[in-house]
Amino acid sequence: MKNWITVYKPSIKRKDLEYVLDCMVKDKIDYGDFARNFEKRLSERVGCFDVLAVNSFYSAILLVLEALDVKEGDEVIVPSFSPQVYLNVIMHKKAIPVLVDMEKDFFQPSIEKIREVVTEKTKVLFLPYYFGYVYDPTPYLDLVPNVVEDISSVIGAKSQDLKVGTAGKFAIADFSTKNIITTGDGGGIFCNVKKNYHKVVSLNEKDYSVGDYSPRYSCYMPDLNAAMGVSQDESLNHRLRLREAIGRIYDEAIKRSRNLVINPKENCNRFYSLYPIIVKSTQKDATAYLKKNEIEAIKAFAFPLHHYLNLSKDKFPNTEYFYLNTLLVPLQSTLLKKEVDLIAKAIATMI
Repeated sequence: MKNWITVYKPSIKRKDLEYVLDCMVKDKIDYGDFARNFEKRLSERVGCFDVLAVNSFYSAILLVLEALDVKEGDEVIVPSFSPQVYLNVIMHKKAIPVLVDMEKDFFQPSIEKIREVVTEKTKVLFLPYYFGYVYDPTPYLDLVPNVVEDISSVIGAKSQDLKVGTAGKFAIADFSTKNIITTGDGGGIFCNVKKNYHKVVSLNEKDYSVGDYSPRYSCYMPDLNAAMGVSQDESLNHRLRLREAIGRIYDEAIKRSRNLVINPKENCNRFYSLYPIIVKSTQKDATAYLKKNEIEAIKAFAFPLHHYLNLSKDKFPNTEYFYLNTLLVPLQSTLLKKEVDLIAKAIATMI
């Protein structure tokens, strides 16, 4: 469609390209100064010890599991309402994915369901924050030895007075085009203890002697990607303010509609990274209605993880509800006023 307004559209400005061009002019496009600068900025934003910028979100998950010594047969807990990449990495490691349901009426993994599945083989719990919503991570810390927060949509946000991403031993973030900071592709590993940072660094290729040899990964983020990340971080606060202003307009539109939006928890930041609507009609009808107005609406995930493993839907009622009733609509900071007004009008009148 000529004027199709898409959900995922990276907010790339001329300045982002200038940083990338500067990197290319210096003939230094592999891991180097831009990547280290990007890591430093992320560490300061989140408040962790240090950050390692890597070439993909898959690499971030893989290196964290390696650093936590996850082996074949170990159990890794992950909410079923999560991207498929979690399953890919866990199963490639020959670990056992243990899926849990969501809390009712909020985008948060169920504490009770996690408590029910913890065994002596449980090694790691992945704790995602969804669509810019924040919750208190501290109740999860006593349940599992190693908690890894996924802060892709909430980098720099707070729960109470705690910066998310600092509660567990590690946090991870996805820097693909779907997230508030994009490097084209890439990921970040946020380390809250010095030894953990040195552990993930030691897992990567570097110069070493014959006597020091061990198999290593090649996961460092190239400067060519990190240059865009530096520029994206510089503009993040401004872009988040624009997204919030747009999100507030959508909030008012929702009040005039028959649909719902999840309210943020008290004393927890709400980043308008994405805008999820809980639709009262079917997703098919709501999507078709928005499409008539040249507005894209998509599911949060293609499928919940329990579908891939052929597990009973009855064990994941809240995940099924979110999967069948949640639609994401466009919320880029680059939206024009006429586009925002069009989307708000469509939201208010959506069937």
